[in-house]
Amino acid sequence: MPSTLSYPGVYVEEISSGVRTITGVATSVTAFVGYTRMGVPDKAVPITSFSDFERAYGGLDRDSPVSYAVRQFFANGGSQAIVVRVATGYASAAWTLQDSTPAAVLDVAAATPGAWGNGLRITVDHAGARNPDAQFNLVVSQLQADGVTLRPLETHRNLDMNSASPRYVESVVNNASALVTAKRKGGLVFNRAGYAVSTAVTFPLTATDLVIAGVVNGATAFKLTLAGPAPGNMADLASAVNTAIGTAGLTAALQASESGADGGAGTGCLKLASLASGESSSVVISGGAFGGLSGSIQLGLANGGREFTGNAQHRPADASNLVPPVKGVDGARAGATEIVGTPGSKTGMYALMDADLFNILSIPETFDMTDLQAAAVIPAAVDLCEKRRAFYIVDAPSGKNLSNIATWANGVTQSRNAAVYFPAVSLVDPLDELRPRAMAPSGSLAGVYARTDANRGVWKAPAGTDATLNGVLDLASPLNDLENGQINPKGVNALRNFPAYGRVVWGARTLKGSDAQADEYKYIPVRRLALFLEESLYRGTQWVVFEPNDEPLWAQVRLNIGAFLQGLFRQGAFQGRSPREAYFVKCDSETTTQNDINLGVLNVIVGFAPLKPAEFVVIQIQQMAGQIQA
Repeated sequence: MPSTLSYPGVYVEEISSGVRTITGVATSVTAFVGYTRMGVPDKAVPITSFSDFERAYGGLDRDSPVSYAVRQFFANGGSQAIVVRVATGYASAAWTLQDSTPAAVLDVAAATPGAWGNGLRITVDHAGARNPDAQFNLVVSQLQADGVTLRPLETHRNLDMNSASPRYVESVVNNASALVTAKRKGGLVFNRAGYAVSTAVTFPLTATDLVIAGVVNGATAFKLTLAGPAPGNMADLASAVNTAIGTAGLTAALQASESGADGGAGTGCLKLASLASGESSSVVISGGAFGGLSGSIQLGLANGGREFTGNAQHRPADASNLVPPVKGVDGARAGATEIVGTPGSKTGMYALMDADLFNILSIPETFDMTDLQAAAVIPAAVDLCEKRRAFYIVDAPSGKNLSNIATWANGVTQSRNAAVYFPAVSLVDPLDELRPRAMAPSGSLAGVYARTDANRGVWKAPAGTDATLNGVLDLASPLNDLENGQINPKGVNALRNFPAYGRVVWGARTLKGSDAQADEYKYIPVRRLALFLEESLYRGTQWVVFEPNDEPLWAQVRLNIGAFLQGLFRQGAFQGRSPREAYFVKCDSETTTQNDINLGVLNVIVGFAPLKPAEFVVIQIQQMAGQIQA
């Protein structure tokens, strides 16, 4: 009802329908953890193409299984990935820039560790800067393959050393550059901004027409003309400048006086000061020498005087194409301990704790580990996936064969949120003259998962004749039907080679998929559908928290979750001929008792009937008996 009913008539108001649409989350965002040649260590970075990976992480590298896995992921239909670089012994290329004193004033470093930064070159100049007496330009170039040619990649203009400036070097470079970072040396002291001081003035002056041009307070341009006879002493010079200031209408902005060389009390120099309040006030002399005085009076750094704009001091001296004196180092592949990392510092795989969402985890590094090393990584990865409602595609250590792969897989973990595949895949290696190379299959499989999700839905098993492995030259150990039958009942999925279809995924069981366990999440699509529902409902019902816990809220919950599940039913996500057979949502006084209400608890029960893959197809054939006359 409207808050105030004051006049006879019709009042119209809108009321809420209680409908809050639940949107399904992504299902195939894949996280890759391992060594890369470039990139920020221990940070989860999203990418959407292999080109992104090449720019941020250096592309394919023979020491980086992750690089091949990411390439295979996008080649097989993946669209969103997250990369965590884990390495040891890395270092960044770095420079220390000096001012004219000389004294170290600015540290510049390659944006990410690695030898790639050794090809960068730094140039410092003030040509074309808005305030050439105080600002400078920083140019970052790349040494080309010929070892001689330099290609400019970034130019950062009008940089200031004063943190009070909107063009502060750290703020500008660190937010705009993809190649370098900047850090001002600590302990630098800046004089108060707001005035410029000339060099010592020698009398008598002989010119009769003197001009000072510049900018005051960073915005107001001015030009002062001193007409008449040349001043004979500093008092006359300061008086003549102040007269010109009055003529120009700048009495409230500028004032001339005699000072010492540092702008303080003293004699011998002309000081031109801003009268505006605040440390940001400045006088910028852009007119060069003082009119026609042939260098007798000069204002500003470029002319040998001093200009106190705060940012004028400690400016890096001009330099051309500086080679990094501190060399970058790529580092080496990390061991099991570094790949796992620590939750507190969010290193290794725990950097993914900062990622909003990932659905699939791939750690191809385990393919090159011993069984003992892999046993340190895989359980930790499984635990992370179970906490984040993600699915882990386990890469078994190389050397596993048909006789021991099942024993190893069931010994290392028995998780509903994980699956293992056998055998390894063989890829064409562009870095080894296109020779075949055995690789972990998880990158290819993650791409197949993503492709199947996009084409059919997360409820469709990522297996079958449609689940072809693009970019896979061969399989390390071709399997026949009988060999496939040895590992499939034990929860190990086979990769097969069929003449008509090529290399395909021929299994869809989780590591709880052993027939002996009879687990309800035996199949990958059933488990992944459950994870999808859990994450979608978790995110889509946040609005319920702190709402009044009674029947109107329960009805809204049933309505919104029911509408979400109905949409999935119409897409074919559940079995059953009707919604009643496919799913249910229960949220009422039976699920939430008065005691629950008193404790602030709301209970919602959601049930669904998942589709199970047709893993075994049995065709019975018999002969028809001859026709018998009736």
